[in-house]
Amino acid sequence: MLKSMTGFGVAEYKDDELTIRVELRSVNNRFLKIDSRLPEVLQSFETEIERPIRGKLARGTVLLNVNYQSLRQEPEYVLNSDRLKEYYHLLTDIKKEIGSRERVSINSLILLPGVLQKGKNSQTDKNTLLSLCISLIKEALEKMLEMRAVEGMHLAKDIEQRKEFILSMLNKIETMSPIIVQEYSKRLRSRVASLLSGTDIELTDSSLCREIAIFAERCDITEEISRLKSHLSQLQETIHSDDSVGRKLDFIIQEMFRETNTMCSKANDSVMLKDLVDVKTEIEKIREQIFNIE
Repeated sequence: MLKSMTGFGVAEYKDDELTIRVELRSVNNRFLKIDSRLPEVLQSFETEIERPIRGKLARGTVLLNVNYQSLRQEPEYVLNSDRLKEYYHLLTDIKKEIGSRERVSINSLILLPGVLQKGKNSQTDKNTLLSLCISLIKEALEKMLEMRAVEGMHLAKDIEQRKEFILSMLNKIETMSPIIVQEYSKRLRSRVASLLSGTDIELTDSSLCREIAIFAERCDITEEISRLKSHLSQLQETIHSDDSVGRKLDFIIQEMFRETNTMCSKANDSVMLKDLVDVKTEIEKIREQIFNIE
């Protein structure tokens, strides 16, 4: 079944220590592109966080937005004052030895290794948060996939209706083709008889038949109709496939346009040409729908 590239999914978790909310939005794109907006604490895990999405989607632009808020009173970083004092006394002694008058800046001391340290549970919290985030992404992803599947069903229904209309028009055109040749034969005979009226010139049936045969050959669209019907069958089969079929459908539509354009160039009847224009219009509408199919 077809899958749309448009979808939305959200999942949220909240307890006494944190709140985290995951939103997934997707729109159409020829390829898969993920735009992740992560809190600072999870930015180093971008590859792991995006892996579930890449495992489920083949095409589309996906916006992943993760909002995280810690409700803990415990600071994320702590100051090692003993290490800070150790650095300070060491640098003060060195200044005296070399006779330096440069001030020892607290700001510079904080940047030295071991002075500003993460809280004792920071790494554990980060791993726990990553696991929770991935779980929520999977939940939001399933909701988004459900929405994409429902939208895909509507797209498939619309495409099938347009396909049936095109098929009915082709059947009508196929029935009209021999009638057009017959009408041309009558008009040609009548015009020749009118032009030769009152003269001694006679035009043989063989000459008329040759001219009619040339016309029939020039406007014969039997092969194009057959190929276009074949493409319609492929279209029907493809939209019921469980695979990612957007690119394949795009190719089928291009071939349908090519056959229809050839028929338009051969059409020698205004009614047939109008019907072929209607066929092209429906093919264009199908192509617009295919732009949003994964």
